[in-house]
Amino acid sequence: TSIVSTTALPARQQLQTDELNTVESTNDLAFAVAVKNSGCAQEVGIALTLTIQKSPSPIVKRGRIDLINPGETKTVNFANIGTPPFGERTSLSVEVAPVQGEATTDNNTSEYPVVFSLG
Repeated sequence: TSIVSTTALPARQQLQTDELNTVESTNDLAFAVAVKNSGCAQEVGIALTLTIQKSPSPIVKRGRIDLINPGETKTVNFANIGTPPFGERTSLSVEVAPVQGEATTDNNTSEYPVVFSLG
């Protein structure tokens, strides 16, 4: 499995790992994470975790892909984010739990530098 993209919703802003992302925080802020099964076997029960660093405790959301076929891409939406830290640089990370026998896991995690702004 590998992370294809992470998109801030409702603005449909695809986040970049190599630049600072300014994300407008709205009441319906959510994130869509696209995951591809880049292996040769059908996988089930894949766990995903989205984490926004915030003091004193990070915002952690969990999701799941019930079933994904080889070559298929599925999207998991993370909603009800809560109140992110405003006006300061922080990080948003996404992790896809490795599946049994997965040899390449360096594409299972993405980290995005972000600043959340008010609309």
